[in-house]
Amino acid sequence: MRAQWLVAILAVGLGGCGGSSSSGSAPQPKVPDDSVDYTQLKPSEPSEAPLALLSGDDFERLVKNGLRLQLASRYDYADRAESDDIDFSASPDGANGGDNDRYSDTNVHVEGVGESDVAKYDGRHWFVAYQPQHHNGELPGVQIIATDPDIPDATIAGNYSFADGTWGPAYSLYLQKDNDVASHLIAMRSHRGAMEPELPGWGIEFSAADMSIWPGPGNSELKIEFIDVNQPATPALATSISLDGTLIDSRRVGDTLYVITRYDPWLASLQFEELDGQARSDNEAALNGIELAELLPQYRQGDMAAPLSDDCYAPSDTQPEHGYYSMVNITAIDLTARQVVSSECLSTGVNSMAMSPNALYLTSNDWRESESRTVIHKFDLTDSGASYRATTSVLGHINGDAPYRVNEYNGDLRVVTTRGDWNQPSHHLSILRQSGSGFDTVAELPNSARPDLIGKPGEDIYAVRFSGATAYVVTFERVDPLYVLDLSDSADPKISGELEVPGFATYIHALNDNYLFTLGQDADNQTGWTKGIKAQLVKVDAGTPELVGEMLIGERGSHSDALHDLRALNFLPVGDGDMRVSFPVSVNSEPNVWQYSGLQMLSLTGLDGPDGAMIDKGTLIAETAGNNQYDYSGGVRRGLLHDEAVYYAHDNQVWFSGWGAADAPQGPIGGEPIACTEEIRYGLNIDLWVDDESIDACAAQVVATDGEYSEVLQPKTGHYGPGGCYFYGAPERAGSYTVTATLDGFATQTQTGVVVSEDVCHVQPRWLWFNWPMNNEP
Repeated sequence: MRAQWLVAILAVGLGGCGGSSSSGSAPQPKVPDDSVDYTQLKPSEPSEAPLALLSGDDFERLVKNGLRLQLASRYDYADRAESDDIDFSASPDGANGGDNDRYSDTNVHVEGVGESDVAKYDGRHWFVAYQPQHHNGELPGVQIIATDPDIPDATIAGNYSFADGTWGPAYSLYLQKDNDVASHLIAMRSHRGAMEPELPGWGIEFSAADMSIWPGPGNSELKIEFIDVNQPATPALATSISLDGTLIDSRRVGDTLYVITRYDPWLASLQFEELDGQARSDNEAALNGIELAELLPQYRQGDMAAPLSDDCYAPSDTQPEHGYYSMVNITAIDLTARQVVSSECLSTGVNSMAMSPNALYLTSNDWRESESRTVIHKFDLTDSGASYRATTSVLGHINGDAPYRVNEYNGDLRVVTTRGDWNQPSHHLSILRQSGSGFDTVAELPNSARPDLIGKPGEDIYAVRFSGATAYVVTFERVDPLYVLDLSDSADPKISGELEVPGFATYIHALNDNYLFTLGQDADNQTGWTKGIKAQLVKVDAGTPELVGEMLIGERGSHSDALHDLRALNFLPVGDGDMRVSFPVSVNSEPNVWQYSGLQMLSLTGLDGPDGAMIDKGTLIAETAGNNQYDYSGGVRRGLLHDEAVYYAHDNQVWFSGWGAADAPQGPIGGEPIACTEEIRYGLNIDLWVDDESIDACAAQVVATDGEYSEVLQPKTGHYGPGGCYFYGAPERAGSYTVTATLDGFATQTQTGVVVSEDVCHVQPRWLWFNWPMNNEP
């Protein structure tokens, strides 16, 4: 089926992608543009109605009405998605296949669903994103590190440099393998616009002052680059695909990459009505004069450009007066053929996402009623990409963390939501089963037969994890109750046990049926104030949790990327009953006093029996406080476990050691810039001002000397207004300068000891300021 679709798209060249069979009734016929009644327009809201596929006039009206609403009523559907809680990761990544039980792989949320990361490994080479400091002229790239875990050892085998630094570093990497060896590295980078990488939610109102500086949405562009790494020493770009829109997230199932992007159409000629009372007629002329295709996102590969989709799903209860202009596209890319397979568009509020090997779920929170609801849209994953199937809603909201709270298992959809006010929340489990284009409720918890609450009064949810027929929920206010939910009978879920300890976990990892690993923060059980990092081993015996191992790391202010990014955790099974765990830490020796940063290692033993234990295997320290008061993160921080070897990437450098030998690390290797920008940076930059604006400041002469070196700096006319002028010089020349400024009729001014330093790429520009006040004659 996919091959047929690819043949079709090649045949039509610029033809549109996507499109699925419609569910639900289509909206009413389009209202002519010249009869639009602005008083009747209203934004499309989240709805549990099945989605309908809009095209042509229906789709065009929805998009243009969304623009009209924004222009007329100061309403912007920008960024009320609850993105602070969004986290799209966590469990070993089995999506790429192959025999990788000797080394740790990217930690993902659902087995069989691969996720991107800043570092990827194929057992021979570690591909680590190089993230330069923006001020020093380095270009982003990827370091390719050859590993020898038997010694252990590591060397830089090659480097890949991205030619255009304005696209930013590669925060999202995937590997495509051939016989378990990496053949291509897939790197995703964004050219940032004004729209944040959030799924569109409800609007926010702009004031007139806001609108005077807000030109309208500035969309990002996503570039997906396929880098040939068959020869690691000489990586080369094979091809690239660019998509209009901001990257929200991505997932991989088999050889298909699913990319979720957001796009907000706009025309540069549009004007907010509150700023210009005559703007409506001009806006209508602009909207009537543009075709729908010009408002849609496109993708490009080589010389070809095509719309991602020329139709779009919206709630089937959409009416002619509704408007919505943010679009979420689910684009499927064949990683073997390295080309777009299809793209589905969704034009309705979306807050978060979750994915199983079989389906994608997009969720939104509906706050219109006194009790919030979570709307869930299901898309099946097929050979030809995502295909819409059903919509439902449940009471409560999920705070954006759908990858943890929405889970598919044995045909059922399990959802954990929160209801009530922020200061008195209650938490609920719903078990749903698809029926046609909707879902039936199989069971809920609590219920009349099982009324026990999930969490005590006032406690919020800090972590959720589904594992087969069990769910684990952590709530917190001053102490950390861990609840175990038995879901083995989907019609009769129940709380089988709970454990109460100080602090809270933000991450739960089921090691097997009997043990959990959790990571979070310690806290004062009287005030709830957080302390250091806390790792725990929890035994679950017949549904009853018991704490059997705990390690506290550092004091208040200690931090780990793994607390908010689950891909920073490494898990490596060793034999039947042992597990090795590592994660980066930044440790404070006392409250808010940084001591060191490195890779913490833990050994979990006896997991195949009743006596599981947690053992501290030390920290591979990469950086200590020294003269620095703070830990300034400047790059990737990731660990890698391979047999008895440990590797740690820390701010563009790599350390390594044997397992259990953290006190004798080797390194660092790497860290040198992969490539530098080709720009010329001027070491001296002078702002010169005269209080008498009638005098031409650019008529001044600015001279820089360094020993026998002398240079007259060049003025840039028109850079400033009356009375000001910008001078520049000392191109890529370091030195200790004396700078003298003279202007007829004014006293000479001199600044000495002006030091211009340099790094491996460029000089570090110095900025000086000269000012001649009135009556400053010589």
